[in-house]
Amino acid sequence: MRPFRPFLPIVLCLLLQACEREIPPAGTSVTVSGYQIEGYVLDALGNPVRGLPIAVYYNYDLVDTGPPPPKDYLPADPNKIVRVTVYDRYNAPVLTLFQDRPPDTGPMDITWNQRDAGGNPISSGVYTVQYIVDGRTQLSYPVVVSGNVVAQTDTTGHYVIRDKYLPVGFYPVPLYSADNSTYLGNWQISADIVLGLRLQPTRYWSVVITENEITEFDIRL
Repeated sequence: MRPFRPFLPIVLCLLLQACEREIPPAGTSVTVSGYQIEGYVLDALGNPVRGLPIAVYYNYDLVDTGPPPPKDYLPADPNKIVRVTVYDRYNAPVLTLFQDRPPDTGPMDITWNQRDAGGNPISSGVYTVQYIVDGRTQLSYPVVVSGNVVAQTDTTGHYVIRDKYLPVGFYPVPLYSADNSTYLGNWQISADIVLGLRLQPTRYWSVVITENEITEFDIRL
């Protein structure tokens, strides 16, 4: 069972009447570690669509209604330097949000705006915000970014979406109602991935992906 979330891509498709579902062809015999989607984007005449940004949206399955991961960190020693850093799902640092002594004696809650160090929207994916003191992580919580660009077609219309942007099975994803007033439980990212092609308006395709296989998914506009 999934909650009603009007901002989810499937609902957007219905509202904008811009969603077209393609049936993906059978996967190729070539294997990968994790997940991968690749294919070609062609126009109505079969010409490659070049330089087209492609975003990834996630769907979720409910796992439990337990409490969400805590985000507030209460420093044990206000004189020690606290570093708050965002890491990607491979534990590579993305950017540091804060590095100093705690601003006061209360809990720290450093909010990430889901942008990189250059101020650009971060790619869809799973990230963690970590509070680190003396080289040790004191608090860590997940941030799932959905609906941002992860790939772009090349001169032949070809695109590849790597495993990094396809965190199928990740849990917990705490979800809230559209106005953030109601907590909806902890969810898991499903294998039903939605691709958003940044046309005018954005158009959406849904594809179910399989672990350790390349999912071939060609799109004709």
